[in-house]
Amino acid sequence: MRASIQCGPEQDGQRLDRALAQLLPGMGLRGRKRCIESGTVLVNGRHGTAAQRLRMGDRLELLPAQDKRNTLCIQGDPARLLAHHKGYYFLYKPAALHSTSLAGGNGTSLEDRLPQLFPTARSLPVLLQRLDYGTSGIICAAADMPAVKAFRAAEADGCCEKRYLAILEGRLTEPALVRNALDTARRKRSVVLSSTAVPARWTYFWPLRFWTAEEFPYGFSPNGVTLAACSIHRGARHQIRAHAAHLGHPLAGDAYYGAACDPSGSTRFYLHHGAIFFPGASCSVLPPWNFLSPQIRSLSATWLTDVHKKA
Repeated sequence: MRASIQCGPEQDGQRLDRALAQLLPGMGLRGRKRCIESGTVLVNGRHGTAAQRLRMGDRLELLPAQDKRNTLCIQGDPARLLAHHKGYYFLYKPAALHSTSLAGGNGTSLEDRLPQLFPTARSLPVLLQRLDYGTSGIICAAADMPAVKAFRAAEADGCCEKRYLAILEGRLTEPALVRNALDTARRKRSVVLSSTAVPARWTYFWPLRFWTAEEFPYGFSPNGVTLAACSIHRGARHQIRAHAAHLGHPLAGDAYYGAACDPSGSTRFYLHHGAIFFPGASCSVLPPWNFLSPQIRSLSATWLTDVHKKA
């Protein structure tokens, strides 16, 4: 059953993320913003944004998690266990699902779904990675603390490679490497600095395919878009998104970093964590993007699965 209220004089002119406290009194502001981003909050039957101002008489609704409506959700692309190798589990997080949970999050994260994915486990695995809400792909989890420590040591030594596929604005004509450090202190947007990061936090880009604006079915950029292979070793928050924008080719549709954004202000970009390699374990999975031709899917699979491959 949906929870709802009709806005009165006290909500007139109030931001949605503030007014939502009336329906979620035990949740903090950050959690309420997550609920709005996840598509479970409607204003007069339509998705709301955190900063929008309410008016007296507006109908505010909170949907059950299973009833959420979000354009990033792809039917038949559920959270699931991909593989199990020694002390590690490789989980799949679809776009439009948070990685970790917050109090009162209504089951809208991969972490919340661990009991369903591991119904007979005595203890649940520990998530070792986080992906942005709009990013799909692999999240590695550890079965125990020795596995956690081994994974962190591999990251620190630069022995953990994470491969992504991304749709970038414009034409990326040649391979590129972004070495800049990031300031991740701001919650919404990481800032690219002029200083150089340690090599483990560099981002590599290789162009795989270019589509003109007419060829790409989603129309994010008037200058066309590039399917790019990306590689990082020890990522920082929004690293690929911020580095791609610094390169002059932000993720198409990225409302935080992109130039050609969705007019609604929503963040609808295409970024997929498709492979991970570290000593003793690896996993790969193709993105759920239905606009990739068989030839491009084959090229993408080669990039994601060959440990010696450079795009």
